[in-house]
Amino acid sequence: MKTNTNLKLNEIFGNNVKYFRFKKKYSQEQLALLANLSVTYISQLELGQHTPSFDSLDSLAKALDVEPYDFFVKRNFKELPARVDMLI
Repeated sequence: MKTNTNLKLNEIFGNNVKYFRFKKKYSQEQLALLANLSVTYISQLELGQHTPSFDSLDSLAKALDVEPYDFFVKRNFKELPARVDMLI
């Protein structure tokens, strides 16, 4: 995960989706199901390869129980794990 302070908005968004997903211990598949989005779309969002619509933003916020603006707050992530450990 990038720690560069010059992240683009879509990268900040993607890092935050991943961060909140990990906090909930959701896999991408679980988040996709809860937000009624595709797994591929979730992956692309987390990688900063796609920009969400307002509807998608709202669905993700509801699924992760956060406010939509929380996705746009720049955080200093030292490292995010590559996968969610579902055994913890």
